[in-house]
Amino acid sequence: MVHPITFALAAVFLLLAGSTGHAAAASPYAKEGDPVAGSYPFRRLMLDAMVVEESSGLERVFHKLEKHPGNPVLRRDRPWEGWGPYLYGTVLWDEGRLRMWYQIIGDGSRVCYAESTDGINWVKPELGLVEYNGSKANNIVVEGLCSIASVIRVPQPNSPDKKWVMYGYGPKGPHHAYSPDGLRWTWQTPPDGERLFSSSDVVNFFRDPYQDRYVAMYKMGARRHRSVGLATSKDGVHWTRLMDHPVFTPDDLDPDPIQIYGMPVFPYQGAYIGLPWIYHARFFKYGKYAVPRMHEAQEDSIRTVDVQLAWSWNLVNWTRTPAREPFLELGPDGSWDDGMVFTAIAPVALGDLLYFYYGGFDQPHDDYRGIKGEIGLATLRLDGFCSLRAGETEGSFISRRELFRIPRVAINARTHGDGYIVAEIVDRYNRVIPGFSRQECIAFRGDSVRHVLRWQTEAFPEEMLKPDKKLRFFLKNAEIFSYLPEGIDESDYPHRPED
Repeated sequence: MVHPITFALAAVFLLLAGSTGHAAAASPYAKEGDPVAGSYPFRRLMLDAMVVEESSGLERVFHKLEKHPGNPVLRRDRPWEGWGPYLYGTVLWDEGRLRMWYQIIGDGSRVCYAESTDGINWVKPELGLVEYNGSKANNIVVEGLCSIASVIRVPQPNSPDKKWVMYGYGPKGPHHAYSPDGLRWTWQTPPDGERLFSSSDVVNFFRDPYQDRYVAMYKMGARRHRSVGLATSKDGVHWTRLMDHPVFTPDDLDPDPIQIYGMPVFPYQGAYIGLPWIYHARFFKYGKYAVPRMHEAQEDSIRTVDVQLAWSWNLVNWTRTPAREPFLELGPDGSWDDGMVFTAIAPVALGDLLYFYYGGFDQPHDDYRGIKGEIGLATLRLDGFCSLRAGETEGSFISRRELFRIPRVAINARTHGDGYIVAEIVDRYNRVIPGFSRQECIAFRGDSVRHVLRWQTEAFPEEMLKPDKKLRFFLKNAEIFSYLPEGIDESDYPHRPED
């Protein structure tokens, strides 16, 4: 089946104007070079249907996470770990190691810490920071003050004691703490004395490098009950809820029962990727909210939680996969993660893969007797969210017009059997530029996340350096995940004027 490429998205070079309808003061292009968020120029993802002008004979395929065969990678093996470790939490690279802040519930509420050099084998160091049962020989970093630990490295700290910030949901709402090392935390008094902003009990925070701001995706009520709202902050302390209604909610294509329990979001190659936690539970249609009534409405539901995929260019308008299938599935019946799965706030990049860490439970929501939680790993090919795929019959697509000055294009792709990928460079009227036909392209065969497709002619003639161009790709028994022409300069793409 060929999925029509119909959803309209802002042009790549006009990305990410602020959700108030005005351009951000800073450039929308990430300069930090984060391996996940990326830096300008961003790769053109097949997840973004806007990058393709027209296509023929290709299937649009959405891909799922693949669970690590050695799961779980972090187990309950300490007495202070309650029901067991899970994410709600953060995993990130720092000075050549992976650092993890994970959640504990069931014996109080606390945040614990682990680290790894390979992403598989994790160490829980004795930090000597927080007392548990008369001893500080443990890996606890926060006791009782935080759930859902969103840990963020502060880009330009104004103090050595504020190199790290942790956001979480506390006794009265979202609040934050600073740390010099990510281990010793000092909780701050919010401007209103109680909380950073009003929200329900599930909040995921991240740093937005495109708009130079902090962002929170928080749980709120809506017509179909649990949904996701949006709040932002320039300084990380003073927050604004941008609207009183959700930006992400179940819709009429979702089967009953569906709610959105929460949604971590992370910046990726100029876009925002969302991981909505799909809660399979019914909700009441009318009347005043009350917890007993909520439990009554969902008591005949399966109450499991899995994870889908969503993406956006402005954090307000979101797209989801047409089939609404899980991006991260529950485990088979009887497995350690067959009841609920919750993801960390963002993946980490290791080589050619994205590592997604997740907390799994062996029972559904509100069924906690004997429940056990552990942490697993699932992986995805770099840029591997979506591909355009051709079978035995050749298919093709034409890119949008691009300003590039070097006749080379990096592709993330793979072929099968006698498959191939070739391309030609065409002008705005789809006429082949002499010297850059498909016959003069050196065909790609194999599997690579960063192959450079070339032509026998190594440079454009002088008159073709400045005009914009397109790429026409031809695929057989192959699929492509992303591409990026070489010789793109940010100065060629003017920033979006204010509306």
